[in-house]
Amino acid sequence: MTDKRADTLLQTMRFIEWYTLNRAWDNLSDDELFWEPVAGSWGIRRRAECQTAAPFGDGDWVADFDDYLARAADRGEAVEPLTTIGWLMWHIGSMPGRLAQLDFLGGSRTPREGWTSCYLNVPPVFTSAAEGVDSMRAGWRTLEGALRAARDDDLERPMRSYNYRDEPGPPALGDEPGPLTHGTTIVAATLNEVSHHGTQICMLRDLYRATGGRRFAAKRAV
Repeated sequence: MTDKRADTLLQTMRFIEWYTLNRAWDNLSDDELFWEPVAGSWGIRRRAECQTAAPFGDGDWVADFDDYLARAADRGEAVEPLTTIGWLMWHIGSMPGRLAQLDFLGGSRTPREGWTSCYLNVPPVFTSAAEGVDSMRAGWRTLEGALRAARDDDLERPMRSYNYRDEPGPPALGDEPGPLTHGTTIVAATLNEVSHHGTQICMLRDLYRATGGRRFAAKRAV
């Protein structure tokens, strides 16, 4: 029998999968993955074609990023570019599987490592829709199994984890992990991340179908 806290998280996962992820990943195409709705969108691209200042990725393919711009946006001084489906899949596709690898769910990783953050431990860049979807689905199933085996004591154990601070910008590995938290909060926060970015993917897929994959023209300010 699944303990109370894990059962609540599993029910949340079911709703996210039924109403968001199934629309986000079913029959996702490579054209959708790489579609840039407007010029200057952050996406995934070959390193030689990247035009952002601080992309993520060690190989030939990278995910666009500009740390200076992102921090300015957090301060309300700039607006981050629209992100493509490919960028969003890079951002969240590995999260469920990585979450299942944390020690309070039976794995060998600790929350102090920032293991589920794509900014602290850079995940692979998916270069095809099938690769991203397969990875995310497999991680989702692994997380379900880990939660079914988790006990309330595991999920309520105090621990330190990286999170977003009061100052602008994401955390860095050299920073001290944040205040005490517990596994339930870490899982819930990750599910929220997957849910709202998954919703963005659904919206972009709707726009792709509505426009036939055409790029929107930027409007000139009056």
